[in-house]
Amino acid sequence: MAKQKKCPDCKEMPAWITTFSDLMSLLLTFFVLLLSFSTTSKHDFEKAIGALQGALGVLKGEPILSSPIKMHVPIVKGDITEARPTLKDAVAEIEQEIEAQEQQENVEVMKGPEGVIIRIRDQALFNTGKADIKPGIMPLLNTIGAVISRMPNAVEIEGHTDNVPISNDEFSNNHWLSSARALKVLDVFSDEVGIEPQRLSAVGYGEFKPLVENDSEGHKSQNRRVEIKIRFDEGEGDVTKEEVEKFLMEADLGIQGDE
Repeated sequence: MAKQKKCPDCKEMPAWITTFSDLMSLLLTFFVLLLSFSTTSKHDFEKAIGALQGALGVLKGEPILSSPIKMHVPIVKGDITEARPTLKDAVAEIEQEIEAQEQQENVEVMKGPEGVIIRIRDQALFNTGKADIKPGIMPLLNTIGAVISRMPNAVEIEGHTDNVPISNDEFSNNHWLSSARALKVLDVFSDEVGIEPQRLSAVGYGEFKPLVENDSEGHKSQNRRVEIKIRFDEGEGDVTKEEVEKFLMEADLGIQGDE
């Protein structure tokens, strides 16, 4: 076959253009591959990695991975983060949520004789005489739960009321009301955050453990509360008292002294 004559008016392309074109093609292929990984299933991803290993290594075809890639997609409910944060990040999130919801007057974090106490006044959590948690407080509860999930210690949730009697179709007395409220918070931690149920307990004290005398509306408001207690139990694997305090103080939550 006769050689084709070069066009005398056409400029000859420099040699580096060929290499550059190949490089651009490889980059395009690489980014398309990354995009496919971000939207593929776990099975397809492992299959693709096996094919890549066979193509680049000494194996032929699609080998079985000796150490299969494990993909963990965290189940996140509420508005905590896209993935579960570290303990320090979660504590910082509590501060952010408290400020965002303007709940500084309703939420306290302090050190008690038996553990760290997170105290939330009922006006932030519930409507009067009800045990349904207000939707607006759910992001804060989820964030508190994220902090607790980093600690293996037992967690006790206490419900408290004032001394005003209650009797309706839902609750016959304050004991029933306070118990229902504590259990609602427990359900959030267990079902929404994923804290192990065996670590959680709930109890309702009604009006029988007030912080102050129920002699004014302001004092009654203080007594209506839910307290989340992270116990200082020092069994095997538990976080110690000093470690729990350190966790919360690292985020500058302003832990108060013993009551």
